[in-house]
Amino acid sequence: MSGSRPSIDVKQAATRPPLPSAGGWTYWLLLGTFLLAALVRVGLAPRSSLWSDEIFSLAISTGHSLEHPPTSANPALGDFVEQEHPVNANELRRYMNHDDPPAGVARVVRAVFLSDTSPPFYYLLLYAWTRLLGTSDVILRLFSILCSLACLPLLAAVARRIGGQSAVVPACLLFALSPLGVYFSTEGRMYSLLWLCVLGTAWVSLLLQQERSGWLLHASWVGTSALGFLTHYFFLWPWLAMVAFLLLSPGNFPRRRLLACILVCGLAILPWYLFVPDSFSRWRITQGWLHLRSADFERGRATVNHFLHFFSGGFSVFWPGQRSTPLALACFAAAGVAMAWRLRWRMFTGGRLLLWMWLIAACLAPTVMDLLQGTYSAHHSRYSLAALPAAYLLAAIGLACLGRWLGPALLLFIALSWIRPLQKMYQKDDRNWQPFRRAAEFASAQANSSDLILVHSIPSGVLGLARYANPDGPPFASWVQQLGTRRAPESVHSLAAGRSRVFLVKIHDVGAPAPEEDWLRANAVVFQEVDLDPGRLVGFQPKDSPTFDWLPNSEAAMTPNAP
Repeated sequence: MSGSRPSIDVKQAATRPPLPSAGGWTYWLLLGTFLLAALVRVGLAPRSSLWSDEIFSLAISTGHSLEHPPTSANPALGDFVEQEHPVNANELRRYMNHDDPPAGVARVVRAVFLSDTSPPFYYLLLYAWTRLLGTSDVILRLFSILCSLACLPLLAAVARRIGGQSAVVPACLLFALSPLGVYFSTEGRMYSLLWLCVLGTAWVSLLLQQERSGWLLHASWVGTSALGFLTHYFFLWPWLAMVAFLLLSPGNFPRRRLLACILVCGLAILPWYLFVPDSFSRWRITQGWLHLRSADFERGRATVNHFLHFFSGGFSVFWPGQRSTPLALACFAAAGVAMAWRLRWRMFTGGRLLLWMWLIAACLAPTVMDLLQGTYSAHHSRYSLAALPAAYLLAAIGLACLGRWLGPALLLFIALSWIRPLQKMYQKDDRNWQPFRRAAEFASAQANSSDLILVHSIPSGVLGLARYANPDGPPFASWVQQLGTRRAPESVHSLAAGRSRVFLVKIHDVGAPAPEEDWLRANAVVFQEVDLDPGRLVGFQPKDSPTFDWLPNSEAAMTPNAP
């Protein structure tokens, strides 16, 4: 087209000079973007209490298994057990701290094997991190934040190779301010590390394809691939996209070398993956939770949302009742139209083909797995997070196609439209609908030392409540229905004996019934009931005595051989 900007060319982009020489403004914009990303994330880290998955991260990384069958529990190795009597909150907090002396690496791997359905690499890094800096909420989340910030240089490098210099700043700014990216990069889980591994593998793949390389780059590809497989099993989908891309367009990376690298990668991860079938076959407290269908689940809408949630700024993926941002979607749509108009069929060639394959594979993976297994993982946005860098790299190429002025203008509109969702995050004091801090503070304020706080939840929920409770407050008792170690009314009497009141806190029970609540409602007096949104606190007191003692009419129920 006469008078139009030259089209983007992969080989041209690969031979352009280093970023600083492209203009001082680019360097300062990237530095400002990095600082802005850090500021937004670090400021958000202490705002909300940890949720159950983050509690789980702390427990596993300190060598404490939580999800094992009760028959497999070994207290000497730090495994969670339900005590026969109430305990102080500090007794439960020990599961989230390093022992004295600390557990070794082998015990962390054992905890992963017994409790989690993810590989151990994230937990091993977190083990070293928390040994060095502690196990506070902020320290836990800072590790994820640092991993997400480390993604920015790799993102810039991939953007420059595929989209040219004009795509670098948009890609980094979108990654820095994305509500979805900010939310999950401030979570004490492995998603930021997954992005780092995926971006590292993508960057090395491009280097191998576009340049003549030696053994160091081959080893780097094997290393980033192996670490990705040991971070999250859903790394498989973007990795398969990258392998398919290199097979279709090998460039300077002969297919025989790619196959050799795949073989070495397989050998590197084999020591863990040999035991994966055994690990997956073991019973866990929350096993089968992906088979629980949400009332508002619709598979087609969920699948589409895995593509759109990177662009919409919609807050419904975090808290209900928040809609997508039409302005952001319109701006991204304009960038997509511009890319299609300027590049035509070339939008699916070169490195851009890699991005499309990466995005599609990672976004469709949850739905494909659901159809094969009868699950509902597509309802959860985190299962397509591996596609996030690809989404913003493609969007950056589209924005670059809009020209020197319109592209930055739309980028500014997108950033402004995302301010409201980011502001909402800062206003929330809980995460993923689990108000552990608020519930613990409320329960501690209502109860005294003569009372009992009975927590109906899974182990990480029990620990989450104990984490924020007053250590000098009333004792705690757990009721993990899935373990099957508690019975009503026997366990209720044993735990509540001599207590003036019982405060039952139901939170994150994963759909388990609560026989202790049914029995207490039938045999005690409800004097308080509070909706914790979500969760519930119910206060019980004895009917005819000052404390919960052995009641004559329940002695028959307590006798094992009673007729």
